[in-house]
This record gives sequence, structure tokens and C-alpha cells, in this order.
Amino acid sequence: MEKSRKVSFFQKYFCCGTQSDIQEPKTATNTYIKTTTISEYLNSNEKDPSLYSLYFVDGCYQDKVRKIKTEHPLKDLLISETLTEITHLSCPICFRYFNYILTSCCCINQICHICALEFQRSKCHFCLNEICTYNDADSTTQKIYTDSQGMQLIALKLQKH
Repeated sequence: MEKSRKVSFFQKYFCCGTQSDIQEPKTATNTYIKTTTISEYLNSNEKDPSLYSLYFVDGCYQDKVRKIKTEHPLKDLLISETLTEITHLSCPICFRYFNYILTSCCCINQICHICALEFQRSKCHFCLNEICTYNDADSTTQKIYTDSQGMQLIALKLQKH
């Protein structure tokens, strides 16, 4: 009788695992993907809506300390747990996908509106630059932070052509 030996997660999947041990994530085609609005997100996560408010100033939506400047009101923000054609911009902090996202002016990293408002601080979230503002991301220079979801995005684009 063969005794099974205990191996760590790392050993199982990276050292001693065989091809049969490796399981690819199951992704079904044509599945309904739930996308929520910011108000649904705040209600479901029991967050105080007053902390996530932008004020219309000088033709743009801005926070109280003027670190965030966006053309998109929070009511237009769509959030998804998985990549879709509508929510194809990823936030490297919360790992969610959005239809609109912000870019830091100092290091050009992306951050979603929710994270920028929730973890508001005087320095940049990424490079800790003292003088940092977040503006709408340029649609021509979008970053894809995760390979697997990035591959899904490329697959979605290829299917359309």
C-alpha cells in the first residue's frame, strides 16, 4: 500500500506536479457576467456613500482635496469581477474591472475611482510622489495588469474581427 506524502502548494504545482495535476480555470462561454453600479457596490459592501463623493467643479468631477479630476460621474461607473467588453479596464489594487479608470500623473499607473477615494492620501499610491493627481486614463495607453484576463481581452477583440 503506497503512502501518500504531503507536499506544499508550491511543490505540488511548481515542482512535483504532473500535467494531470495542473487544472486550468474553468471559463464557460456565453455566461452572464454580473456588472454593478457604484451605488450597488456601496450598498452591498456597507460603505458610507459620503466617503465616495465627487463634486462638480470647473466642468469636472473632483474630490474635496482636488487630487481626482474626472469627466465621469460615479453614477456612470460600472464594476465587474471579471473582464467584459464594457468593463475592460483593470485596477491593480482591488483587482476589479471598470468601464472608466484613473491614471496617476506622476508614474502613469492606473487606479479605479473607488480605490482612489477609499485610500485617499497625500502621496501617490504607487510611487509615493508628494504631488500626485489622478485624471481619466487615456484610452490609447491602457495597461493590462493580469495575464490571464489580458488574454481574455485579446480573445474578445479577435472574436469581433
